Amino acid sequence: MIKKISLLFVITLLFNCKNEPNKNAAKILANASEISNSKTIEPTKNTEIVFCLDATGSMSGLIGTAKEKIWDIVTELAQSNDVDTLKMGMVFYRDRSDTFITKQIAITTDLDEVYADLLEMTADGGGDTPESVNQALHESITNMTWSTDNHTYRTIFVVGDCPPHMDYQDDVKYTESCKLAAEKGIIINTIKLGKSCEEAIPHFRAMSQCTNGEFLMLDQDAKDYVIATPFDQEINELSKEIDNTRMYYGTHNEREYNYEKKDKSMQAYTDGSPTANSKRAEYKNSKVGKKGSYGTNEIINDYNDGKLKLDAIADNKLPQELRGLSTAEKESIIKDLSNKRKMNASQLQELFKKKNAYIKSKESKQADSTSFSKEVVKILKEQSHEKGDE
Repeated sequence: MIKKISLLFVITLLFNCKNEPNKNAAKILANASEISNSKTIEPTKNTEIVFCLDATGSMSGLIGTAKEKIWDIVTELAQSNDVDTLKMGMVFYRDRSDTFITKQIAITTDLDEVYADLLEMTADGGGDTPESVNQALHESITNMTWSTDNHTYRTIFVVGDCPPHMDYQDDVKYTESCKLAAEKGIIINTIKLGKSCEEAIPHFRAMSQCTNGEFLMLDQDAKDYVIATPFDQEINELSKEIDNTRMYYGTHNEREYNYEKKDKSMQAYTDGSPTANSKRAEYKNSKVGKKGSYGTNEIINDYNDGKLKLDAIADNKLPQELRGLSTAEKESIIKDLSNKRKMNASQLQELFKKKNAYIKSKESKQADSTSFSKEVVKILKEQSHEKGDE
């Protein structure tokens, strides 16, 4: 389109300026050529992912892999500079006779919150072959706060080993949910695990086909490989120091809410594995990761961005460590913590380079190994790229 407009523009100008010297015409042609050859700047893309995971007793491998590899998946996406915002949510499903039918983690940019809740999940229940896949898929589509932006890539990954209950009369069948997903522009991808429950295959395949998604079959445990590095411990210590500098202001309820989220983030350093937390640190220090790492009303970020005026905020809206201090004293504390963050972040970038170089040197030995996370990332990258080309 740009080239066509440019050509018409040139012809019109040449016609109107036919009596002008040739050098003017040459200049016009040169300028038009520069316009036609320039690249259109594509808008940055937003990505929204919901993992709909079987959490019955046979899925201990899947839940374990999710806990270990969730940060690998989002970090791979974050390394693409055209991802502006990344949101994630989860729906775990079992069956009506179990301790729960579904459990949801709301879709959010705060992936630490998702991770903290994921770490509490265990595989249990089940027993009979079909599971409540229908209910879980329907909730993934209708209960999550999906955006309606045309440039947002929206997807659900349904992962499990057994078919949906098609005999529940008060259930929304996946065939209807798939139509709703298509209307909302949500791509459903499915991963059938293991060799048992072969009757699940046509159902999982049909779920993916209705929205032009992908269907994969992987081993029962959603096998993946983990490469520990000599840099993980130092990375986690520096990342923990950065997280610990978080301070919040606002009403009592706002501060309480944000400090609860901070406590969850800090606890994840204990509950999560060193390798997962090392990758988590890498995501949190990426361009897209920083947007969700600190939450709202974070003092250091807002002060540095000029959003917070210390001399204009009431003492009772500040955290205890800043109350009763002069403006100069408050600024001194904030600047010291800000400088500490920057210094730690700089050290982390160097450690990330060393860690990834170490992993790359070891990955060649795993070349023939199945990797659940890499299969998921491959699908995410291909589909988000296609969405960007629309």
